[in-house]
Formats: sequence, C-alpha cells, structure tokens
Amino acid sequence: MTVYVAEIFGSGIAAFDAASAHEARAHLTDEGFQRDLIVMQSKGRPLWDGVAEIHVRIATPEESVIWQTGLATATQSTDFPGDRTRHVFLVPVVDPSLERSVDDDDDDDRD
Repeated sequence: MTVYVAEIFGSGIAAFDAASAHEARAHLTDEGFQRDLIVMQSKGRPLWDGVAEIHVRIATPEESVIWQTGLATATQSTDFPGDRTRHVFLVPVVDPSLERSVDDDDDDDRD
C-alpha cells in the first residue's frame, strides 16, 4: 500500500493508504471522508467547503511518518474501525460537534 494525501487549496489535509492512485482518487469521493472534511475544523474553519476541488498525491516521507504514527495511535483505541480506509489529518483538527457548550456566566443556574 502507498500513502496518499488529500490536498485542498495547495495544503495537505489528510493522509491515507490505498493500493493504487485510482483507489486513492476513489477515496476522495467517499461520503464519510467528505463528511469529516466538512465537519472537522482547523483554526476555526472547516477543512473543506464542499465545493473546492480535492487533489490527491503521493505523501512526502514526512507525511508518511505522520500517517504511520497516527494510525498506530488509532489502532490502540478499542473502537477503531479496522475495516475502513483510514485517514490521519495532517493539520490540527477539532470536531465542533463533540465540544460541549460552556456556561460561562456566574450564576449557579438555580433560577
């Protein structure tokens, strides 16, 4: 397997493995992968707007190391989906759907 990178606006966003360039291009159309790109945010902005073209290229050696390290960490999780194509984000990401709303007022909510 070769490690590929999904690139948006010239920036490497996510690395994943695929058996061929054709399979790597097909991964870009995966609904789950696209949903992750739309939902996940970096620096307060979605990784993908749902419209911009996503390019695929072979990962650099540094990106391959990031992918291998991220994959090793993920496989240690008990809920790791081993039957899916795995991608590792190359940029810091936040899933805003998992963030709790913060109640930052000073009252104790006993109204």
